[in-house]
Amino acid sequence: MEKKNISQINRQKKCIRKRKKKINMKKRFRLLLSLLAIIISSFFITKQLYISNKCTDLSYSVEHNFTTGLDSKNKLLRVQEMSLVYCDGETAVVEASGLSKSDPHKKTSIKGNFKKIKDSSWILQESYPVTASID
Repeated sequence: MEKKNISQINRQKKCIRKRKKKINMKKRFRLLLSLLAIIISSFFITKQLYISNKCTDLSYSVEHNFTTGLDSKNKLLRVQEMSLVYCDGETAVVEASGLSKSDPHKKTSIKGNFKKIKDSSWILQESYPVTASID
């Protein structure tokens, strides 16, 4: 009778250890997932703050906004020439030219309207291709 009780107690202890191990694995997984989410979000926040800080310079903002982004319709591989058409301190109109990002890489000119926001960064409001006038 005692041997049955001892074996039954051992089985119960083994079952309890398995449950504790499973719970600990779940806790570790949640902790790892939380740390991963914090690291990834801090990376993106840091990147956005860095870009926002660098965009206080209009020439960097033009370079960044005309060469990066998902919409490659009005994007350049590299800004080769840039000219300031209009600027009043709050808004600016800039014309930039270079090779287009989309194939075939033809020489393209893009005009963009920039606006200065509250943290002194320049943001692109709209961009459009410049059509060459035939004289």
